[in-house]
Amino acid sequence: MRATIATVCSMVIGCGGSQPAERPIEPTPHPKGSSVTGAPQGEIVTAEIEKMNGDEFGKPPTEFRAGHPTPRTSPKATTTATGFHVQFESHATITTPTVYERAVIVSGGFKSKELYAFDRTSGAPLWALDLHDDGPSSAACERGVCVVNTESCTIFAIEAETGKHLWSYWLGDPLTSAPSIAGSRVFASYPAAGTSNGKPRPPGATHVLAAFELATGKILWQRWLDGDVMSAPVAVGEFVYATTFNGTLIKFEQATGKIRYAMRAKATSAPVVQFDASGVEQMYYTRRGEAAEEVDGAQEMLIRADHNEPQTKYKAAQKKADYIDKTVQKRSTHAAESGEQDAANGFSGGAPASAAAHYAFDSVGISSVSSMQNFQGSRVVKLADRSVNTMGDEVIATDADTGAKLWSYKLEGDLRKQGGFLGTAPLAAGGTILFGTLQGKIVRLDQTSGKEVASYAVGGKVRSQPVVAGGWIYVGTEDGRLVAINTRDPKVTGWPTWGGNAQRTGIAAP
Repeated sequence: MRATIATVCSMVIGCGGSQPAERPIEPTPHPKGSSVTGAPQGEIVTAEIEKMNGDEFGKPPTEFRAGHPTPRTSPKATTTATGFHVQFESHATITTPTVYERAVIVSGGFKSKELYAFDRTSGAPLWALDLHDDGPSSAACERGVCVVNTESCTIFAIEAETGKHLWSYWLGDPLTSAPSIAGSRVFASYPAAGTSNGKPRPPGATHVLAAFELATGKILWQRWLDGDVMSAPVAVGEFVYATTFNGTLIKFEQATGKIRYAMRAKATSAPVVQFDASGVEQMYYTRRGEAAEEVDGAQEMLIRADHNEPQTKYKAAQKKADYIDKTVQKRSTHAAESGEQDAANGFSGGAPASAAAHYAFDSVGISSVSSMQNFQGSRVVKLADRSVNTMGDEVIATDADTGAKLWSYKLEGDLRKQGGFLGTAPLAAGGTILFGTLQGKIVRLDQTSGKEVASYAVGGKVRSQPVVAGGWIYVGTEDGRLVAINTRDPKVTGWPTWGGNAQRTGIAAP
């Protein structure tokens, strides 16, 4: 029971993946005429976030108790005509698995306390841990270490090959985002109840973004946030970016935690960021409409913002967005099912105040710990010349330079009744776009035309992004299964974890 839990709640697991070259970026002036008339710019609130982290207020806590995972027995994989699957005892939401070296690493479900590693082609068990904390997140793996958060409060670093416990911290209850790894650093967010120096917590601060040393867990720096991080921090070059459920986008220096900018953008997804040849930042994210646009309900649009204090270059694919509208979503089966999973983890009265779930409810229409942890939203996968993302009931491709719609693919289902998104955030591999659906399929589309080229039956609803490696697809289902599918196409590879790599960049390989 949660009332008696005094141990670990989070783990971080990283997956390999190259980062863009680091470039020392200095702010540059916005060129005249670069923004689209009427496109929302976002309010720059750098000074506000800097003040929150100034000497006037208390610093985030620095003392945390360790977790104590123990070995356990793995369930056996069942061989299928196309690969294998594993049914976990929890029968609960399985978030995006991670492939690292010979293993596929996966949570035992939101209602479980387990983390498992299976051989990625045979399904043979490699190691299994009881974390003694509910709801392991999607893992990030790098340099032989996997890191994962549990919703019930702990971040864990585990040796990828053996499952050996390296370090862990009981950070705060609940943890609703996954960790990221960039080089020798881990980035994760948590709700902080107190401060380390006796001064008051800053007004408006609910969570902390922390940087840890991957090898030892040493705290490198911490910064207050105005909400929990949506999905996961995103590490690009020498920077790390966070979108909070309060809709704020914040850019930090990875090495120091220095705040480079903060923008109240009404953001509804983690950003995808790259730099052009001259070092100018290009950011892609989705956001809510302005109040005047939302008189008949939520609107969502894709934004490209350029320069190092972002200026909108265009808005694209604007549409009515019942899938993030709180008045619609609170009546959906997704809300009911997420509430049931929360109750099983001790949240029968709803998400605790520490989660600041009211921000998520207002921003993207979700209010349970389960749905916050599992939220991946309309996040973009960025290809060389286009962006592709799932916006509720369709997958949309837009020209990366102009925002013009190139194609769209309609998804099956009743968006208002079922709730959330009818398809997952997409990934790119082998000249195709892949995503999971609530109809229980993995769909492959031609990147250029948007035409369906293949689909694979999963046998259960999918709300979390699949991953691919070595011609295999791996996906977690809402009924508590890991499904592995051998496509026999070696080009289906290169996206081994949520966001494509341990840095969560969302950028497809060339």
